[in-house]
Amino acid sequence: MDDIKETVRNAGDKLCRVVTSLTIRLCDVSLTETSDARHAMDIVIPLLLSEGILSKVDSIRKASIGVVMKLAKGAGVSLRPHLSDLVCCMLESLSSLEDQALNYVELHAANVGIQTEKLETLRVSIAKSSPMWETLDLCINVVNGETLDQLVPRLAQLVRSGVGLNTRVGVASFISLLVQKVGVDIKPFTSMLMRLLFQVVKEEKSTTAKRAFASACAMVLKYAAASHAQKLIEDSAALHAGDRNAQISCAILFKSYSSTASDVVNGYQSVVVPAIFLSRFDDDKYVSELFEELWEENTSGESITLQLFLGEIVFLICEGIASSSWASKKKSAQAICKLSEVLGESLSSHHHVLLKSVMKEVPGRLWEGKEALLQAIGALSMACHRAISAEDPATPNSILTLVSSACTKKVKKYREAALSCLEQIIKAFGNPEFFNSVFPILFEMCNSASLSQPRQAPLASYAAKTESGVEDSYPPLNKIMDCLKSCIHVAFVNAILQQKKNLMDMLLISLSPGSPWIVKVSAFSTIKELCSRLWNSFSDTQETSLDGNGASFVLELFQSVSPRILECIKTIKIAQVHIAASECLLDVTKLYRQVLPQKPTETELKEEILHLIEVEKNEEAKMFLKRSLECLESLG
Repeated sequence: MDDIKETVRNAGDKLCRVVTSLTIRLCDVSLTETSDARHAMDIVIPLLLSEGILSKVDSIRKASIGVVMKLAKGAGVSLRPHLSDLVCCMLESLSSLEDQALNYVELHAANVGIQTEKLETLRVSIAKSSPMWETLDLCINVVNGETLDQLVPRLAQLVRSGVGLNTRVGVASFISLLVQKVGVDIKPFTSMLMRLLFQVVKEEKSTTAKRAFASACAMVLKYAAASHAQKLIEDSAALHAGDRNAQISCAILFKSYSSTASDVVNGYQSVVVPAIFLSRFDDDKYVSELFEELWEENTSGESITLQLFLGEIVFLICEGIASSSWASKKKSAQAICKLSEVLGESLSSHHHVLLKSVMKEVPGRLWEGKEALLQAIGALSMACHRAISAEDPATPNSILTLVSSACTKKVKKYREAALSCLEQIIKAFGNPEFFNSVFPILFEMCNSASLSQPRQAPLASYAAKTESGVEDSYPPLNKIMDCLKSCIHVAFVNAILQQKKNLMDMLLISLSPGSPWIVKVSAFSTIKELCSRLWNSFSDTQETSLDGNGASFVLELFQSVSPRILECIKTIKIAQVHIAASECLLDVTKLYRQVLPQKPTETELKEEILHLIEVEKNEEAKMFLKRSLECLESLG
């Protein structure tokens, strides 16, 4: 068949067909005595596997594979002595006989925009429709417990040394089918197979092959001893703290365990669930999506699941925060935020250990993502403020000091996170004394911001940078204003009035022409809170002693802030700003009318408001402006 002369090759083809027909009849146990069939198989199988299938001539390979497949169909139990050789040869042929064009396409898949994983799936699908895979299916049918002693070690060797995507996926799939076929007979080999398959899943780079080996590992897990199963699941869970490939391996293994060996893995949920929960917050989107999908599959209700495994989750979080990996610290801090959000006060029983772990990591050098620690402190304070204060009244002050120090850092992203955290802490604990501690820091930061502001406000440029995600050069005045608003909300009015000059300076800085509109919106909200606090103090008969000092402040507030508010409405063409500004103006005017009802007002202010009412397009803003004008006109 491989002669150089065509007439000889044609004669060889005819002889091949005749010999094939005779061989198949001799090896068919339904046509030949079993002993004779076995003897014929002993002669023909080694020849076909060593010389036929491995031939360099395409026609010989195809003919040999065709003969082997036909032999496997009729050989029955006489195939068993050759099973290990036949299976390994077919598995290796899945890659060696693959069309090399597919391999070439995969190497250049990225250059032409083809997803590698989809192409791998296509290659495996084609291989599973080949005669070699059909022969493997026939081999599965004759496998029994006795053949495992020879077959399993050969398969294990192929797992270690097999090359080519189709061969590796093929051997993993064959092991899965084999375990399904023999059932409990695989038990003597489970320990060895699990160790081997787990290691291959860890090291394998191809996602398709990784999934196939993980599926085989899960199939073997069903029949493993309890001690071996526990070790495998614990080792799999430990992968969540590794590199990207290890994390993907962890997710794929858990998915295979839950779908194939759910009865086994259900007994180890306290190991599996915490690892899945923590890995949901990984920076890598692909990894986090894998674990998010697992979380949804393995939990019926988020709150119930978190409460059930809270102790184990907290332990894992503390380990992550204490690790040397910045990614692990960040991921653990984000997990604390989620726990605080979902559980609220139910997290109080573990607040001490979590707070201690996070606060320990805040001092020191800055690193990428460190702001997550501050977010965790803020979330814990909001969720567990009662328990924190009850356990040690000094702890809130310690938290405040730590976060206040973070507000002075030069890295903008970290500083903004610190200010947001500070705002949460002030709201959570509601301690009026915090105002005296925090206000000097905010005032100093605001003064620093005013020095770095440009004289004219490039609002369009600022808006463009904000929309495009580019970090702008403005200091976080809006964050400072939000924090100031929280301070005013909890502070004693006497303390506010003691700082009235500095407070007025801060408000005017935030409303200056150089401030972005988002800062001004925050300032309007702060002024509204200030008006509310002063209104309540003047309405309370027990605080009448504040009238003299407070009245002068209200007058100054009205005279200095009102023109700035109107200027914002005139110069900024954003509906959100107009609504916030006009509502703020109404609050300032109402407070002024309550405190100084007989005070004459400037006619210019009324005329300006009247003009704005005429040109205002937003109906809500127009309504607030009309009400402000009514307040002014009602004054004596």
